[in-house]
Amino acid sequence: MKKKKKNFISLLIVLAVIISIAAFGYSAIDSKLSKLNTTKISKDPSNLGIDTEKFHSDNASTIKENYVNILLLGVDSIDKSNGTARADSNIILTLDRSHKKIKLTSLMRDMLMNNVGKKSQDKLTHAYAYGGPELSLKVINENLNMNMQNFIKVDFRSFYKIIDTLGGVNVNVKSNEIASLNKYIKEVAVSEKKTPTYLTKAGMQKLNGIQALAYCRIRYVGNGDFERTERQREVLTAIFSKMSSMNISEASNLLDTILPNVETSLSKRDILSYASYVFINNIRTIEQFRLPESKPGYSTDKMINGVFYLDWDREGNIKDLHQFIFEGELN
Repeated sequence: MKKKKKNFISLLIVLAVIISIAAFGYSAIDSKLSKLNTTKISKDPSNLGIDTEKFHSDNASTIKENYVNILLLGVDSIDKSNGTARADSNIILTLDRSHKKIKLTSLMRDMLMNNVGKKSQDKLTHAYAYGGPELSLKVINENLNMNMQNFIKVDFRSFYKIIDTLGGVNVNVKSNEIASLNKYIKEVAVSEKKTPTYLTKAGMQKLNGIQALAYCRIRYVGNGDFERTERQREVLTAIFSKMSSMNISEASNLLDTILPNVETSLSKRDILSYASYVFINNIRTIEQFRLPESKPGYSTDKMINGVFYLDWDREGNIKDLHQFIFEGELN
């Protein structure tokens, strides 16, 4: 089980910081949440690709109450080689009230999906480019038989600003990663009109925001996207280590950095409700999953018209996904 991807770290911080300042007072949090960019999407389940028969059965209300599923989107606003930003990070965030834990399911960006906009098949990452968050929700719901009705989206710029607000993070950089890392440092710095600060050595060292972002973007060193997810875990651990020592004032300032860069379909009431539930129940367990799985036969590299796709076994992956998220409660 592995998690993915670059902006998933930023998205978790949004939730964690809101929880950490819950005692700060409703009015203060409500004021800060007003800085969110709210986007309305369809509330019609059929427009979001939800199987109404499956999720409107006798136990549907129990499933909806016990397992809140939200799509987290990390959008690559720096690399627009195809002219449109793509969602390179697609993660299902599950608030499991039945077992009092949080679950994260990462979906590989190159997964071959059916009915992606006007195309009968295409990569998952392209769904956002074709139709924004609503199409991303629809494609994932249809292909994975899920019931998500809301999303949270951040881009790269919020990520590196968060790291800088934290004062950097300590990361163990391998010698074979330096050349690729410096390439991405230059790319991000140029995009942000900043002077790049390159790394000159391997080993444990403090990375600033742009350097940490570049580290998370390394893709062609080691085992490709799969190893990139391992880098995310290392950065995530470093971030939460620093956050654990933050006081209320520091956490409040971090929200000021994050929230203007977040777009969501969730209402302030929903956000406060979910964050309060996590805080009141002292939920600290975070379980992780990834699709496609690493089981033999569960994924296959596929070339279509010279383009790489990650094909996957529908039956096995979906069965295991539903078991991970709903733990046998979804019929």
